[in-house]
Amino acid sequence: MKVIRDLIGGTKPSAIEVPYNGTLAADSTDVRYKGSLAKIMDFDDIDHGVFHTFAGLTTEMENFSGILEEEQGASGNYLPDDAAYGMQNRKITPCFPSTIIRGEYSQKDAAGTNNTDTGASGSAASTTFTPAAATTADFMNGAWIYMLDGSAAGELHYILNDDATDFTFATALVGAVASGDTFLVIEKAACRLLDFDATFTGLKSETDSGAKGNAVVGVMNFISAPGIPFQKLDRNKHDGLVIGNAKFFHDFTIPVKNVWSAGIASS
Repeated sequence: MKVIRDLIGGTKPSAIEVPYNGTLAADSTDVRYKGSLAKIMDFDDIDHGVFHTFAGLTTEMENFSGILEEEQGASGNYLPDDAAYGMQNRKITPCFPSTIIRGEYSQKDAAGTNNTDTGASGSAASTTFTPAAATTADFMNGAWIYMLDGSAAGELHYILNDDATDFTFATALVGAVASGDTFLVIEKAACRLLDFDATFTGLKSETDSGAKGNAVVGVMNFISAPGIPFQKLDRNKHDGLVIGNAKFFHDFTIPVKNVWSAGIASS
């Protein structure tokens, strides 16, 4: 993920150096990737000293502080109380409740794990798309489905209605969708929830509203593809197109308790 701008300041915040260790209670041996979200430890979590760390650790996104701007490798990372070595400082771009962040609906996360969905079905010439996981009715209204393979590969469809079992597309499928076909879910522009991927560097495709656990204020969603320059997703322009190698992005703010504006939570 990356910072685009700030709604209050206009320009994006400048990166700063902070003490960082990608694990809470051990010298970190986990790779933490550039573009991953960061947080700071709880106010009273002082067993090994205090520092910034990976935002996906328990409690996820609590005390959110920013975006890591340089990779932490699997060695050479030390706690403040390490017996022999000093702690590493790493650059983060601080984020505020007003900071706009851009995430990609990537097909794989930074570690190579799939971020895509499968298990859906749909018939050729039909506007009905049935995902494997049920969702809250109307939760997916205004979102999009992009098929990655199978008979419907490349098809992009706007979700007109979600009845908790099926999605109704605004345009009919050209090819049929089988359960093994992979696809991406692109959330509606003004979404309230997203699903960050396992590396917290991008966005995971998810039809199930109950699995989207990351609170955001969605600003806008975007498409980029061969022959289609980066632009806002627009139902009037893009619904029903068959597009190869498209990429999708979402701009959002993160309204959780923020260390720079609201202080640090206690355990």
